[in-house]
Amino acid sequence: MRTKQEFVVVVIPMSEIRKFVVIDIVGGTALYYMLLVPLHSVIAAMTGSMIGPLLIRRSLRKRPR
Repeated sequence: MRTKQEFVVVVIPMSEIRKFVVIDIVGGTALYYMLLVPLHSVIAAMTGSMIGPLLIRRSLRKRPR
């Protein structure tokens, strides 16, 4: 009997990788330090750095092109 092997190829555009790096990594880190310095609260800074990129993505999605 012959077995049929299948390969799944997932292509991620470079623009999506750049958007992820800029919004999640750079934006989240910047927002963390922008909240940590004035508030002196690690918990508030962590929460803001988690919620901030989500809000940025949501606002970019609703914006007309």
